[in-house]
Amino acid sequence: MKRPDREQKESPEAEKAPEATCAEQCPSGSGSVEVGGRCDAAKFELTVTDILEALPFYVMLVDEHHHILQANGAVRGYLGLEPHDIVGEYCPKVIHGLDEPWYACPLEEAVERGGEPVEREAFDEKSARWVRSAVYPLASRSQDGGRIYFHTVSDITDRKEAEEQLLTSRAQLRELSQHLESVREEERTKMAREIHDELGQSLTALKFDLSWLSGRFPEELDRLSERTRSMCELIDGAIQTVKRLSAELRPGVLDDLGLVDAIHWQAQEFSRRTEIKTTSTAFPEDFSLDRERSTALFRICQEALTNVVRHAEATSVKIRVTKTSNRVILKISDNGIGIHEDRILDPRAFGLIGMRERAAFLGGEAMISGVVGKGTVLAVRIPLPRREESDAEDIDCR
Repeated sequence: MKRPDREQKESPEAEKAPEATCAEQCPSGSGSVEVGGRCDAAKFELTVTDILEALPFYVMLVDEHHHILQANGAVRGYLGLEPHDIVGEYCPKVIHGLDEPWYACPLEEAVERGGEPVEREAFDEKSARWVRSAVYPLASRSQDGGRIYFHTVSDITDRKEAEEQLLTSRAQLRELSQHLESVREEERTKMAREIHDELGQSLTALKFDLSWLSGRFPEELDRLSERTRSMCELIDGAIQTVKRLSAELRPGVLDDLGLVDAIHWQAQEFSRRTEIKTTSTAFPEDFSLDRERSTALFRICQEALTNVVRHAEATSVKIRVTKTSNRVILKISDNGIGIHEDRILDPRAFGLIGMRERAAFLGGEAMISGVVGKGTVLAVRIPLPRREESDAEDIDCR
């Protein structure tokens, strides 16, 4: 008797049987989620409810008419309601106590934009808390064919308060920095005046006396006369040093003639000291500006020229200052190697940071850009005070 063949081939129907679709294995009513491209309910089954319940903030499924289709258990802690009690209810009424959409509700915009995700942060007056409200469209549709949205609401009050504290801290530091800068500027002005008036006058008087004395030496005392002439030259050098130190501390031209003349003077001095061709223009050719803005723009100009000497390898610099009806603009450009982006963003570039801070304190901005091999441009824009305020401010003396 012949033994049966245990390796008989299976029928084509048998081969296809294990390849049932995921829809057949996981009926739509079960809410199962595919894992690894397949749905294996025996090993792993994740329902929509499981996902919603795992989230720490409250989440709802809503239709485009703001009706709640499903909610997770987090609504108990945030709203004091049971999830099943709010199904079918009007979402703005449940959350905000309103009979119309909340002013910052993202659902309205999402529907208008054809089902695009929308995220918003706003203050909720009912709870006196900051919330982040967002809606994300789902592929599923409601029974009437409308789109279903995944609606998340999270409390971001702690983050907002931290941001506010950070902004306040930054503002206080900026105020402190500006105060210290003002104090330092006053000290510079005082020291420059004392050096120029006291030390400068003393050296000048000493030179006159020495000149008078040398003119009375007998002709046979040539060595003594030569020595006094050498002393006069040293005094002349000391007088020039006093003038330079006084000007560097606080140039008198800034207080006496104003910003425009001070920048022209600075350009000439810079060109003389460095042999870098420097030109300065102003439009209009002459204008007045309050002391605070004049000082800030002049110091920014000084710092920019210092950076040109240290880093730019430039042969020419152009400075232009312009006053419009509502702002003053300082633009400095060179033909050097060009500043790199990483240098602009370097947190250790204190000179650049200082320029930005000076401008920012006055409500302005300092923008720095560069092209490698073509140079660097600094553009500073500072708004002017309102007319009624400017009348009471200290204006440059002319």
